[in-house]
Amino acid sequence: MVQVKKDSVRNATLDSAFELFKKQGYANTTLKQISQGAGITTTNIYRYFDSKLDVLFAVSDPWLNAILDDLEAQIKIIDSPRDRFRLVVSTMWITIPQKDNGFHYNLIQALSTLKPNESYSRNLLLKLENRLTKLLYTCLPEQKQFLLVEDRLAHMLWMGSDGFSIGYGLVGPSRRSKAIAEDVCDIIFGIE
Repeated sequence: MVQVKKDSVRNATLDSAFELFKKQGYANTTLKQISQGAGITTTNIYRYFDSKLDVLFAVSDPWLNAILDDLEAQIKIIDSPRDRFRLVVSTMWITIPQKDNGFHYNLIQALSTLKPNESYSRNLLLKLENRLTKLLYTCLPEQKQFLLVEDRLAHMLWMGSDGFSIGYGLVGPSRRSKAIAEDVCDIIFGIE
């Protein structure tokens, strides 16, 4: 008999995983804990997800996209390109690393535990970089838009976000992130 996947079970799994990852981190969370929080068996998780990493990506995708949704909405009401850019950099290097008890650090933890012969899909990163590049087009002066070719500036901002997330996960908020974000604005727009 074919078993039907239920959205409610999938959603309960994701909700449980998010709370556990947020509270105790990827490395300290087990599939058994996730399944207990969801009120299902661990075996049942494998009907929906291939691995704990797959669960993390399924949680992270909407979480990161919601942050970009909010960023996009905020950018629309800011007139100054420099202020829009400052908001983008601050979102990437301050908001994302700190939001929800440093949730983004879970991705770093997970990816850093992969062995060289293990692979993961870069689809989420590539999709987010592309989306960020579209937002950056609304910020950068025309003479700086060459930085957007092949999502290069977006990639740099995401990699910086990863670094600030590592710092937040290990020692807490960076005392320099706001100044560094302003330095990047000065590099792009010139010193005010």
